[in-house]
Amino acid sequence: DKELMDQLAAGTYDLVLVNIVADVIIGLAPVLPRFVKPDGLVLLSGILDVREQDVVSALTASGLEIVERKACEDWRSLCARRRDRA
Repeated sequence: DKELMDQLAAGTYDLVLVNIVADVIIGLAPVLPRFVKPDGLVLLSGILDVREQDVVSALTASGLEIVERKACEDWRSLCARRRDRA
């Protein structure tokens, strides 16, 4: 929804939370940096271990760097930040 995205991205945020499956995160990856302040973080969860590398690749291609990973059984969570931070 471009109108909603434009409204949400009118400002940038210190923290963006994404708790959904890998395919959706991968689809959102190109627009996520638009929502995050240069020193802001994106916390992502709901990622199955077998899809972690796919998500990491999509996030890094979009200009985010992974700064932390956590694991609990088959689930992964990631913390990322924009590479162009101030």
